[in-house]
Amino acid sequence: MPYCKNCGKEIKPDVRFCPYCGTPDPTATITPTTVTPLLEVPDIIVTTTPAVPGYEVVKTLGLVHGLTVRTRGVGGKIVAGIESLFGGEVPAYTAECEKARKESLERLVQNARALGANAVIGVDFETSDVLTGMATIFAAYGTAVIVKPLGK
Repeated sequence: MPYCKNCGKEIKPDVRFCPYCGTPDPTATITPTTVTPLLEVPDIIVTTTPAVPGYEVVKTLGLVHGLTVRTRGVGGKIVAGIESLFGGEVPAYTAECEKARKESLERLVQNARALGANAVIGVDFETSDVLTGMATIFAAYGTAVIVKPLGK
């Protein structure tokens, strides 16, 4: 089976649009292992928990956030509208939300890096519709800290 060249999900060989992300002509012979993970941050620990197991917080640098605002194009709205007639998940919107989540998290990490943090704890996500549902704000926020391994 081929995989979508954009989102990496398995698709049928004869599709014109990826049912998950809406990419036109998505057929590619890549494997899921070649798809980039959502976020690779080797120098900063990012966690939703209030502490990092095996580490102690030595300095709190403050609140950091990452934002992105997304809209759907006319074509995407039509595809999503047709999908919603049948009920269940709307893969085109799901893929767009995943992209926005990743982007907001990457921006949060950039802001933490600018403060000199090596970890962000208590990370959470929020979404909010604006412009009467025409756009959605995706926000990631957490506390930038400096941590060190316990006992060092």
